[in-house]
Amino acid sequence: MGEPIIGTQSISSAPALALLEARAVHKSYWLGQKEIHVLRGASFSLHAGEMASLVGPSGVGKSTFLHVIGTLDPATQGAVLFEGRDATAFSEEELARFRNETIGFVFQSHYLLPEFTALENAAMPALILRKPREEALAAAREVLQLVGLGHRIEHKPGELSGGEQQRVALARALVLRPRLLLADEPTGNLDEATGEGIHQLLTELNQKLGIAAIVVTHNQRLAERMPRRLRLHEGLVIDAA
Repeated sequence: MGEPIIGTQSISSAPALALLEARAVHKSYWLGQKEIHVLRGASFSLHAGEMASLVGPSGVGKSTFLHVIGTLDPATQGAVLFEGRDATAFSEEELARFRNETIGFVFQSHYLLPEFTALENAAMPALILRKPREEALAAAREVLQLVGLGHRIEHKPGELSGGEQQRVALARALVLRPRLLLADEPTGNLDEATGEGIHQLLTELNQKLGIAAIVVTHNQRLAERMPRRLRLHEGLVIDAA
């Protein structure tokens, strides 16, 4: 008999490295002489292609949490890791490029530039990254087709409905094909039927493109339909499922 193979089982059974991991994240702000603690040691991990909703009462810190894990706002304490790399170790220039290429953001307000067309708005992250203009516009055209707006690419935001504007914002978030999508109340300003359509679209894009996603929502019914459900409670992230 030959020598036993050492370590094969431990290698094959090792858990996959999380795409995103928050480790004991704290975030506080000063209001005059008073320190306001929003996050109190929040920890969780999200793997590639995983989709989760995040719920909690208004004012509990859901947007703050997204901003911290999305590297828009630094944690007061703790670490945010992407595939094991600590984002707090990045320089400002590295962080800006990493965020632009790796994370897509969708907010309650679409923040579209009114003077530009849907195509130009969707292409903006690629243009900011100094991609060649034709390459950026081609990528934007493709993703606008994905969100069902291929026929509206030359329209400006004022010529689009609320749901269409949010689809353009979603296309803008996806134009560089990020690994992670963070959506903060993306249907908060929409009627129920339009909001339902946006949530369905997010699910379809997650399945089609394999992009991991965290969606903050106050709509409990829609939140419960997502594969994983998170709740922010007293500064901590709790798996609700």
